[in-house]
Amino acid sequence: MAKRAILVITHGEFGKELIKSAEMIMGPQENLCALALKPSASVDDLREEASKIVVENEKKGLETVILVDLLGGSPSNVSLSLLSKFELHILTGVNMPMLIELLTLFQSEEDTTKLIETVRGTSVAGIYHLNRNFIKK
Repeated sequence: MAKRAILVITHGEFGKELIKSAEMIMGPQENLCALALKPSASVDDLREEASKIVVENEKKGLETVILVDLLGGSPSNVSLSLLSKFELHILTGVNMPMLIELLTLFQSEEDTTKLIETVRGTSVAGIYHLNRNFIKK
């Protein structure tokens, strides 16, 4: 069975709060952490922190899946810079359905690419446009 860790990297405290919310629903989770890019923080410092976490995961024999908020933002750019040094997976557009699905399937799905594609589909399927027509059905 694949052993994995999740690292959530976002602008501000979004990722940390998302993890708190997921754990409120699912209980405490192992191998799950978040980094926050704060307005006063350096992108180089964020890259160094992320790199340390990935190195620690590798030492523990864990494959790292990184969830970021926005493609092209500093968190995703930091994550992309790590791809040249480490074998990892990055998924953009982190949201609650994505994180919960990932945590639910994390240890049961052997193939990480298949896991990512399933989670990607779930996160997109969790987006709805609700208006008055929705409640009239």
